[in-house]
Amino acid sequence: MEDQRKAFTVFMACLGGILTGAKAIVRATSLFVMGLIGLLAEAAIASEDDADSEGDDLTGDYNFRTRKFDNGTDPYGWYEDDL
Repeated sequence: MEDQRKAFTVFMACLGGILTGAKAIVRATSLFVMGLIGLLAEAAIASEDDADSEGDDLTGDYNFRTRKFDNGTDPYGWYEDDL
């Protein structure tokens, strides 16, 4: 009877260790996946910003509302003269 109690105690200690290890693995994996998703999202945003600026000509008046150069006739635009 005492051997069964010892065996049960050892089993519970091992099970607790296994669950703790599994919890750590799940936490590390989720942090890795979240970091990877953040990295991919940041790259997508940066490439979108680069795509907008590639075709723009840097002549004209800078429109602070659209963050682009244009001919200065945007009725809702904010230009340097408006500041």
